[in-house]
Amino acid sequence: MVKATINNFESLALSGKTLGNLTYSTRKSVGKRSDTDTAVVNINGSLDTLNIEPQAGFDFGMKSKTPLKLVNGKLLATEARSNGRSAIVQGIRGSLLPLSDPATDEFSEDDYDMVFVTGKDNKPVGRVRSKDAFDSHDLELFDTEAILKRDYRGQLQRDEDTGETTITGYSLDFTQTKKGDDEIGHLIRIILSKNEFERLRPNLKAYGKYVPQGLKLAFVGNETTNWTIYADTLVPLEEKAAEKPTSNQSKATTNQADKAKG
Repeated sequence: MVKATINNFESLALSGKTLGNLTYSTRKSVGKRSDTDTAVVNINGSLDTLNIEPQAGFDFGMKSKTPLKLVNGKLLATEARSNGRSAIVQGIRGSLLPLSDPATDEFSEDDYDMVFVTGKDNKPVGRVRSKDAFDSHDLELFDTEAILKRDYRGQLQRDEDTGETTITGYSLDFTQTKKGDDEIGHLIRIILSKNEFERLRPNLKAYGKYVPQGLKLAFVGNETTNWTIYADTLVPLEEKAAEKPTSNQSKATTNQADKAKG
């Protein structure tokens, strides 16, 4: 396995509720040696499916279409076989339980603050906990780079008239200052749209600390990284720290915490 050097995360907590209605379909063996049994579940009665590695003792012999819920799910990168070769793929683990089971997630719904999307079309799948990947208030900017439009072969696309390349967005590289150079998750790369980056660029500073807003996460699994992070915008840390929740927001947060405990 090639160790990712950017956006290198062990796993992220995944909210089962946000995946939609899950129904059991069948068993499927996956993994580097096809030695891991997963449950294939359909989402919202559609042909969209997920492979979930369930808890020990899961009944793979249950009837198809049986409604289930995922509790304490984990999203991670794992190894699998593809065309006879080892490849990195996304994986999901957690407890697949009957809807009547009283078990609930370890974290409250508000903790799942990042949208997990498909890598090809950015279609929302569910919500994950960004805190398991990085500290959004400990990101120090040190580099940016334009992302150029490419064709299906990976070749740069150029304007037929001018021969110029097309910029589709910008990658921004950060370090987590509380992590050492050799620690997992030290380097974080976040993608911004071209228009948003150009709006922010005059005020962006090297070594400035910024808090990303509107986070999305997609699995890519290449030699550089397993994950791509997108953000709608960035807010300077000092501005974010100066924000104070309203009394209604504070009350709502307290009520949600009480519900999570109950």
